[in-house]
Amino acid sequence: FFKIMAKTNFKTLRKNMVDGQIHPSGVVDDDILNAYETIPRELFVPEDLKGISYTDEGISISHGRFLMEPITHSRIIQAARPTPHDVVLDVATGSGYTAAILSPMVSTIIALESDEDLLKRAEQFWKKTKSCNIVSACNDIEQGCPEHAPYSLILLNGASANVPAALLDQLAPGGRLIATLQKQGETIGQVTVFNKSEDGHISDYSLFNAGIAYLPEFAPKPEFVFS
Repeated sequence: FFKIMAKTNFKTLRKNMVDGQIHPSGVVDDDILNAYETIPRELFVPEDLKGISYTDEGISISHGRFLMEPITHSRIIQAARPTPHDVVLDVATGSGYTAAILSPMVSTIIALESDEDLLKRAEQFWKKTKSCNIVSACNDIEQGCPEHAPYSLILLNGASANVPAALLDQLAPGGRLIATLQKQGETIGQVTVFNKSEDGHISDYSLFNAGIAYLPEFAPKPEFVFS
């Protein structure tokens, strides 16, 4: 009885998240809304935090990895404009929630993570959500995953002081990269789209503000001052 009640409760919370947070924030794509209502967010949250899975706040997964708040996360996914032909690089996949959300909407996802134990846990979660088009890759996230490049879509799961050249190099002509840029000393980042033209030129534009944590690997580097 209690198991059934818990499942029903999470299903209701998922619907409330979509109807009360995500949809009113301007996310209107039916496929994206359906993904958020279908994929159990609580599955990707540590056991002791499952009760707050559907609150509108970020949730720490492990050192340097977290789930973004639902509104920001869903707006980023909508900005990415996922298509059935996309080959995606999901940078710092963490527990794998972003990959699971994208899975029904794209061709293939390379889920990149430097923490091998975290990646193994994510693989178990993807099995439970029947996300069969996700390939895990363990590597330094600043280096990307060149063996599977190029990618038509690259997403960064956290704020970044800048975008490493290696990631932009792995973007396919006509592809886009979505990052939340936050310069040193700033408290709010800018969700930014980088587009690569057919001749390899990179252009970018900002979409909206977002207050999310840095990925440690992409945080501002300490500046040395010589006296």
